[in-house]
Amino acid sequence: MKHLINHFLAVVITALISTSAWSQDRTAADFTLKTLDGNSVTLSDHKDKAVLLVFWATWCPYCKKLLPGIERLHQTYQDKGLKVIAISVMDDGDPRAYIKKYGYSFTVAVEGDAIMNNFMVPATPTIAVLSKNNQWHDHMNISDPNSLKLENSVRTALGLEPLAANADKKED
Repeated sequence: MKHLINHFLAVVITALISTSAWSQDRTAADFTLKTLDGNSVTLSDHKDKAVLLVFWATWCPYCKKLLPGIERLHQTYQDKGLKVIAISVMDDGDPRAYIKKYGYSFTVAVEGDAIMNNFMVPATPTIAVLSKNNQWHDHMNISDPNSLKLENSVRTALGLEPLAANADKKED
């Protein structure tokens, strides 16, 4: 019986690894999605940058809480090599109106449902942080717009030193 259980676990683990969001070299799956401005965004076009992917929806209260922090990270780190791509998923609202209403300036891709499995998105918001060459760096489900964990993940993906914890920053 123990042998059968070990064999079953080995099969399950192998299946999970083979269907994971990255290849053995930890490269994120490439994608091309339409953007709000009618163009398209392709992940592999940003191999020279760290990339912050945010899977969100207009109806998601946790996304509404998080997106101001994503805008802050975009404004703070875009000149240091960060590309932010917010990917609208499971949405029956109007992402264009939502983004315009709040004045967000990061790239917004729409109809990202087809790539959710590639990026292990169980719910919104889900964040994937990629370092240069689209290498997986971090993956998290958070909604705190001031998350030190998220900012430090972005910083280390950019090759910057993490920030020290202080009273102004709080953890999820």
